[in-house]
Amino acid sequence: MRWVKFRARVIKFVAKYKDKHITPESREKLRNLDKRALEEPGTLILLATDQKRFLGILVCQSFGEVFSIVVVRSGVRSKGVGKQLLRTALEMLGKLHVEIASDNVPSIKLAFACGLLGYGAFVRDNGQVVIQLKTFAELA
Repeated sequence: MRWVKFRARVIKFVAKYKDKHITPESREKLRNLDKRALEEPGTLILLATDQKRFLGILVCQSFGEVFSIVVVRSGVRSKGVGKQLLRTALEMLGKLHVEIASDNVPSIKLAFACGLLGYGAFVRDNGQVVIQLKTFAELA
């Protein structure tokens, strides 16, 4: 994919469909993602499309250790778009680290359905509990 061509559309898509769960820090990291970062191992951008319309995106940098986000268009949520994006990322990368707010139940269910396992948690400055998940191979 030509990041230069799609960058503005991806950022706009995330801004529109992010709900409250994509942190300002993750959005900033997405905005700052450059060509050099895209060449690093474990950095990936996946788009699910219906012709030219974005249905969902997955972006991760350094296997999710820097940041990872999954955003799905509200009209197609619970239809397998996020699951397909996450499964494809796992197939391509072999491992992935994600952090999900504890009140984001759909994303937690998605992560577990794709085989990610919880290994830790922490509390953000705003008091929000965040669950940390990884692939089994990383935990073994």
